[in-house]
Amino acid sequence: MSAGHVTPPAIAETAEYGVTLRLSDTQLADEFDDYLAEQCYVLFNQAFDENGVIFYFGQASERSKVLALFEEFLRQN
Repeated sequence: MSAGHVTPPAIAETAEYGVTLRLSDTQLADEFDDYLAEQCYVLFNQAFDENGVIFYFGQASERSKVLALFEEFLRQN
């Protein structure tokens, strides 16, 4: 996978869910899920909808740290 071919994730922060990251590429989302769970041991929830996969990191997370995790994931792949 080349970082140049990856659609950037949509990262948002809400009072209800905290930081969320949305990926439209379900294969990339599956690989990111594995990375978070198996290499980073990060707690998260996820949901699927017609636009892809949403990762919920909670209210204790920070947008900059979630983005840094995603960028590190891309570098390692």
